[in-house]
Amino acid sequence: MKLKALDQISVSSVSADSLRPGQEFTVSKAQGDELLKAHPKIFQKVSDEEPAAKAEIAPIGEALNAPANKADNRRKNK
Repeated sequence: MKLKALDQISVSSVSADSLRPGQEFTVSKAQGDELLKAHPKIFQKVSDEEPAAKAEIAPIGEALNAPANKADNRRKNK
């Protein structure tokens, strides 16, 4: 959900700095509903779109494998 601050307010779960009047920001639907219910005169709903999902981080084991076009130059045990 995209919200717009109508007045200056500090919401630490949204931003480390104070939100300025006119500043737009994106939060989850649950958090947006909570902010609108608690401060109806300070926030205005801009849109209902959900924030984009974060990209998944590759597991460590896969990240350490050499690409197919690289030679395996590791030392061999005798």
